[in-house]
Amino acid sequence: MADRTDALWQPDMLERYPMDSNAMVHGLDAERLDLLLAYVEEATMSDRLATLVAEVSRRYPSYLRVKELFETVEAYRRIGQHVYEQWKAGRVERVYEMCAGHGLLGILLACRFPKLAVLCVDAEHRPAFDHTVEIAGELNVELGNIAYVESDVADVPIEPRGYVIIIHGCNEVTQVALARAVAAGACFAAMPCCIRDGIYLRKIKHADDRQRYAAMVGVIAGQFGADKITAIDERFTNRHLIVLGAGR
Repeated sequence: MADRTDALWQPDMLERYPMDSNAMVHGLDAERLDLLLAYVEEATMSDRLATLVAEVSRRYPSYLRVKELFETVEAYRRIGQHVYEQWKAGRVERVYEMCAGHGLLGILLACRFPKLAVLCVDAEHRPAFDHTVEIAGELNVELGNIAYVESDVADVPIEPRGYVIIIHGCNEVTQVALARAVAAGACFAAMPCCIRDGIYLRKIKHADDRQRYAAMVGVIAGQFGADKITAIDERFTNRHLIVLGAGR
């Protein structure tokens, strides 16, 4: 990577980046890529993780989307703080990233919390996960505490000192994941995505999409006994609210 000692990320720099779902990190020009890597380094407090992102993008151009990377890193910042708080309170020994996809969030958490076991779960095991872990090993980023299983969310046993995470699980998937977490007395974090009428409420009327989403997230927080709602920047995604629960 280029020398980035003077490349300090500022929020207004986000305007330089495409937020459509097809924009790839590999397609960024050198200046924007350098700033993006500065952002990753500052957000994760790790130059090795920034180098990991750069190397994955270089070797596998189809793996990292700009929008998805921002969303993942911002979710990591909010959720990672909550994981830390619950771990310090003695409530967390294992993290479950449900509907993990490429598993990047799980990888970031595994790096930050080497004493916690991290399990990524998805119906399809993505090659991106294995390739990222392989490159991490080459860069001396230790990931001996992470694993990936191909499974339905409903079939994964949750330990009482677990922390269940589900990011943008559509419709019933978030409900299933949170129900499993609550039943086990585990902590949880969810950033709901699509929420069809009839899952939590029959219908919300006379509200625009933004109002409806906020109301539904409030209903989810109440139904599952969340103790906090936080958010990432709405410029990354309009499904930006995160429900956090401390378990029991």
